Amino acid sequence: MTGIGKHFREPFLHILIVIATCNAASGQNLLDTLRLKEVEVKASFKVNNQGFKQVRLDSTILIPRLDANLATILTQYSTIFIKSYGSNNLATPSFRGTSAHHTIVEWNGVTINSPMLGQIDLSQLPVAQFQGIEILYGASGLNRTSGAFGGIINLKTSPNWNNRLHTDITQTFASFNNYTTTLNVETGNSNLQSITRANFGIGKNDFPYYNDYTGKEEKQINAAYSQYGFSEDIFAKFRNRHLISARVWYNYSDRDNPPLITNLDPDFVENMTDKSFRSLVEYKYIQRSFTGSVSSALLYNHLLYTSTTQNAEHQYYSFISKIQGNFSGIRNFIIRPGIDLSHDWVNSDAYSKLKQRNVLGGFMEIIYTPSKIISVSMMAREDVVDGELMPFIPALGVEINPFSKVNLSLSGNLSRNYRYPSLNDLYWELWGNPNLLPEVSYSVEGGITWNMLNDFKRFFIETEMTGYYLLMQDMIVWSPSTTSSAIWIPENISEVLSRGIETGVNSTVVFWNSNLDLNITYNYCRSTYQKETNPNGSSLGNQLIYTPIHTMNASLRFEKSGYYFSYLFNYISKRYLGKDNTAYMPGYNLSNIFLGKNFQMKNFMLSLQVEINNLFGLDYQSIAYRPMPGRNFAITIKGSFSK
Repeated sequence: MTGIGKHFREPFLHILIVIATCNAASGQNLLDTLRLKEVEVKASFKVNNQGFKQVRLDSTILIPRLDANLATILTQYSTIFIKSYGSNNLATPSFRGTSAHHTIVEWNGVTINSPMLGQIDLSQLPVAQFQGIEILYGASGLNRTSGAFGGIINLKTSPNWNNRLHTDITQTFASFNNYTTTLNVETGNSNLQSITRANFGIGKNDFPYYNDYTGKEEKQINAAYSQYGFSEDIFAKFRNRHLISARVWYNYSDRDNPPLITNLDPDFVENMTDKSFRSLVEYKYIQRSFTGSVSSALLYNHLLYTSTTQNAEHQYYSFISKIQGNFSGIRNFIIRPGIDLSHDWVNSDAYSKLKQRNVLGGFMEIIYTPSKIISVSMMAREDVVDGELMPFIPALGVEINPFSKVNLSLSGNLSRNYRYPSLNDLYWELWGNPNLLPEVSYSVEGGITWNMLNDFKRFFIETEMTGYYLLMQDMIVWSPSTTSSAIWIPENISEVLSRGIETGVNSTVVFWNSNLDLNITYNYCRSTYQKETNPNGSSLGNQLIYTPIHTMNASLRFEKSGYYFSYLFNYISKRYLGKDNTAYMPGYNLSNIFLGKNFQMKNFMLSLQVEINNLFGLDYQSIAYRPMPGRNFAITIKGSFSK
């Protein structure tokens, strides 16, 4: 096998085996909000999920990274591999060995994936615009949508009803002439809350790199960007039974796309201007044995692509409405029915004419808890796409808590899922394939979870281990055509099998009025072609393109007297460039550190932070011929006022 780039460094890593398990339902209240002196501990591995895995990344992770985007956070704190085309450029997820369109990204429960691509660019989702991240693995999101073979990433915002006034303003100065400003204002009372957020970023992004193609040190060109966004969330509640919320989020970006390192044209120009508007209105009614909600969302996106050879304009509207209920009046049962309706309207220069799509979906979840030891969840979903009945998709999950005094649980689930082709898959001019079949998947998942808080409440640990087996049939993959490597076309690969193990451990120790946190996640994933579609091909049993077998993240944070230090480690194994698994991108490991100090002055706090990314100056690429920056720095100044 041949690697690309003599200046890439193979990772120096001892694989850490973490025998991990997370929390049982009996420890939920203990873990969700628990204070150890002045330190708040929150469980990352959610409990009481009836056999379906969910993980959360809360504000304690996001607050120090308000200058970052979703791709950066998931790279550093999850086992999801992010395919990055460069700093502040296109970034897409690979979740459990699946493709980017098998990951659904939601904003407060509303799918924001493009109906054209079936996916979304994670670099265009700034951290400053949401408070927390919820990750639903595999079949755990079937009651929300279909097609998420890998999982769902939900960006959440929610009110703090005890808040009266809280404001934050941050300014980040980073290497390569990059600057980011964020503003957050939260105000209200026990019945009305408002959250206003704004972000602005600009930069030349002109970092130096070694060009393997020319054998010279060069500087990134045509990589400048500007981005700004604004969001407003309003929450109102009446008599603690009626909750009304309204949200809007506008985002604008103008970015130049840098050329491949093999493109030596000094006059190369490629630009993308992206405007998106998202709005959501929701009403919830809450009683002791019944909760109901009605929501409606409007999404709009406009993309203008220009280059030296072509211009193209794409725009779409998506209308989404949902009705959901939660009945718990029957002993040992919880029943959650729902219905959703979506309409996509797309006008694109890449299509021969205007395209529309209508999807009507109905789902039901029944949770049966006969005892404190076991709970069972049965889910079913049926969709109708443009009048055509789609495959029925069921799921069954079981959670067992065998011990009353030990927070240990065993879980497992079985499911079937399907995904209909995106509009680009079907109708992209010249390269679209209207004969594509829907993808179908079958999955099995099992896990063990455990947590513990010691008697003195100075040591907390939570761990988990999950194994998964995912069989995908008629999987749609855009890959180079047999006539030209420059032309990529969608095709149904007969069968792909993804299987692996995910482990994680989080721990907190309080000593000498200081706090030490250690978090580790690891994913082993084999995702292989199971049937050969090309008689002359050699892909059978080989790993999918750009799917690493090993990914690992570790973070260590120490805090004392307002000072804090964080070390982040990220490892990605090699990724193959073709179905024959001959050429590959070498694996790499990255180290980032953060140093900071919080100065508390009554109701005001001033924070200073220094960030060093790619600490050892690694020369690497996530995607072939797309360079990534070497060692770089950032300084962040933040002021906060609370009342």
